[in-house]
Amino acid sequence: MNTNERLALGLGLALLLTCAALAQTAAPAADSGAPPPPQVRSADGVEYLNGGAGEEARAAIDAQRSAFPLRLVFSVASGAYVVADHVDIGGVHGKVLGVDRAGPMLLVKLPPGDYTVDASYAGKSEQRKVRVARESTTVNVRWPDEAKPR
Repeated sequence: MNTNERLALGLGLALLLTCAALAQTAAPAADSGAPPPPQVRSADGVEYLNGGAGEEARAAIDAQRSAFPLRLVFSVASGAYVVADHVDIGGVHGKVLGVDRAGPMLLVKLPPGDYTVDASYAGKSEQRKVRVARESTTVNVRWPDEAKPR
């Protein structure tokens, strides 16, 4: 093998190894076991962002917080985050949004007005009256610690 062939083979091998290393660092989050980042969804014309089960997901949700006037945070009294079994949001004309497995953070894009949030977790329900304004409103929905499944 002459010098030019060795050089071409070496460069080809270096290029192959570089591509393999780049492919590994660009692997999707699903390969690492981490959940995908929360995505904006829409139901009946109402946009919402649901998730926050990990620090990265909470950071991704908080980064979009200003676009959503209502922020719901679900937890038990001790402060541990939980995922609500179901959340309904109603307005003056009835149900506006229903979400299964909501949270621990749920951001909702609603027009200003008065709403009722009904959330259930571990067989217990909580209800909150909420006034949504143009600026972001945060509502903490907490269940007693004994509601948390063991």
